[in-house]
Amino acid sequence: MDGTTAIRLGLRHCRTSLTEKTKLQDSASRRKTFSAALQQFEEQMKAAEVVSPATRPINLYYGLVQAGLAITAAHAEGTWTFDKHGLKIPDMKRGVPDIAVRPEGVGAFQAVSDATGSERTTDAITLGALWNSLPELAEIPLEGTNDILAVELLADSRTSTEATDVWSADHIAESAEFLCATVWVNEEMPSLPNRKAWLQDFITKYPGLEGSEPWGGEEEAFREARARRFSVELCWPAPKKGMQTGEIAEFFDVRAPVYRFNEDRHLRPAFEPSKAPPTPLMSWWLLLYSFSMLARYQPRQWTNALDIDKSPDAAALEYALDTALEVIPHLVLEGLRQTPILLSKPLAL
Repeated sequence: MDGTTAIRLGLRHCRTSLTEKTKLQDSASRRKTFSAALQQFEEQMKAAEVVSPATRPINLYYGLVQAGLAITAAHAEGTWTFDKHGLKIPDMKRGVPDIAVRPEGVGAFQAVSDATGSERTTDAITLGALWNSLPELAEIPLEGTNDILAVELLADSRTSTEATDVWSADHIAESAEFLCATVWVNEEMPSLPNRKAWLQDFITKYPGLEGSEPWGGEEEAFREARARRFSVELCWPAPKKGMQTGEIAEFFDVRAPVYRFNEDRHLRPAFEPSKAPPTPLMSWWLLLYSFSMLARYQPRQWTNALDIDKSPDAAALEYALDTALEVIPHLVLEGLRQTPILLSKPLAL
């Protein structure tokens, strides 16, 4: 069974499996809303498959809103319904990457964020920044964006006393165990004299890298794979000696959670100081809300952005809307079950 089929069946199964485990069991109103909302989600997603990119954001976003209502019906404390988006776009006449979306009042975005454990954003975020923060989209940034990208992280653990140039001798005597990770970056590798400054700046951009240091120093930690792709090996002192596999996974789950596929970890940049970014589900929510607003209220601007013969962003926007057809059901299923649903990663062609 492929991943798409497994996700579809999982969503269908939620119609019965969640009724005895969640807040649905004590409320007929919640159960009826849950069922109706998931039915509408399924139908909106099917509709999104057959329309063009000019219209697809409308189906995707309103399908996601209905899925969000099902999530709040099943899991939200207290008030679980909503009648506002809870979002606003101050200026829709900018270029797509520069359009910003911000929270406004309390509505669907806030309710679903709370029900799924996502950090609420308080500031405006540009679509270019949202786009680059999503692992599915970070490899094909929109034209002209310089926003921080989501990056891959491969985690492991080591016991060693080799890193004397990273940690003091007293610290190593206290604990010789380290948790290590390799971070992959798609840009030109900095020259040796510039690596320390580059790394200090890089670490500040990703909350998950707080407290890390280069393994073996700046010279040893950097490895070039090819043009515009290199790795940096980082390490943290282990919180305790003899950490088990599950404890190591928990350590990295806080910093770079596994996302959609087994062992597929990503660091996502922060949008606000000392604050985790919205989860991928809620980041997609912000993106699709914005695209749907453009499609509804600025249709000429939206169709111009999709003009494959004239717009440099057209191919990327088409790709994002195709990708959403696969990603959104997966993230919705995780929101409904309140747990990660990890698939085997398909082989690259």
